[in-house]
Amino acid sequence: MTDHTRDHGVGPPISGDPTGWRADRPESNGWEHGTLRRAVVHGVRLYNAGEYHESHDCFEDEWYNYGRGTTESAFLHGMVQVAAGAYKHYDFEDDDGMRSLFGTALQYLQDTPDDYYGVDLVDVRTTLTNAIDQPTALDGWQIELDGGRPDARPEDYEHADSLE
Repeated sequence: MTDHTRDHGVGPPISGDPTGWRADRPESNGWEHGTLRRAVVHGVRLYNAGEYHESHDCFEDEWYNYGRGTTESAFLHGMVQVAAGAYKHYDFEDDDGMRSLFGTALQYLQDTPDDYYGVDLVDVRTTLTNAIDQPTALDGWQIELDGGRPDARPEDYEHADSLE
């Protein structure tokens, strides 16, 4: 782990034992990359609240911490594309743009562990695949994190605002 990805203020998963977490890592509060987990929590909550641009920003800002060819980079790049695709669909009614972004997201997420940092990537990949064929598959869909579908809190908006 590198210093730029440490965040001792990030708590453990709400449930489960996702890839990226190990309780026996006290030096990092259990997360291999605490800042990645922080980006995931904020990004997922904002996505679930329909704040796709802000969600995109959370994932994108963290993505810059990792080099090409890493699982972290592929995961974050994929999640950037997920949020951007939803933004295209809902804010611009651009389903061709959504399809393109979701196709790219699926490529990035294909080899990422199914429970990476608490995100249910099986559900993400399934929903993206369905939405490419039928965009209404996105209606009401939220990203699952730690077995739940959390909504945005004030601290998520504050985090997104701090990135600008």
